[in-house]
Amino acid sequence: MGDAMVRTHQSGEVPGGTVVVEVLGPLEAATVGALRSVVLDAVAAYRPRLLAIDLRRVPFMDSIGIGALVAANNKVREVGGSIEVRSPSPFVHRLLQITGLTELFGLPDLPDDAPVSGAPVELGRDPR
Repeated sequence: MGDAMVRTHQSGEVPGGTVVVEVLGPLEAATVGALRSVVLDAVAAYRPRLLAIDLRRVPFMDSIGIGALVAANNKVREVGGSIEVRSPSPFVHRLLQITGLTELFGLPDLPDDAPVSGAPVELGRDPR
C-alpha cells in the first residue's frame, strides 16, 4: 500500500454543509481506495451539499486517481450535492484540463503557457 493519507473535516452546518477531504500524497492505484472509502463514509454520514477535495498536497495523480475523483463526484450527486477540487498542483490541474474535467470540479482552465512541472508530454492531444 502507498503512504498517502486522506483526512476529512466538516465545516459549516452538517447535514447540508461542506465536507472537506484532504488528500496527502500521490493519488494512484495504491492510494485511491483510502479516498474512495472516506468519500463513501462522508457522503453516507453527512449528505453534504458540497464535498471539497483538497489536493494541495498531491504532487502526482494518474488516470486511476482521476477515476476516483469522478466516482466521488457521482456519489455526491446521488445525494444532491456537488464536488469541488481545491488547490491542485499545476501538474494535477493540467491533467484535469487535458481530460476535460476542470469544469466538472469547479476549476478554471489554465492558460496554455502556464508552467507545469513534470507533466508527461504524451498525455493526450497536442495543444496546437
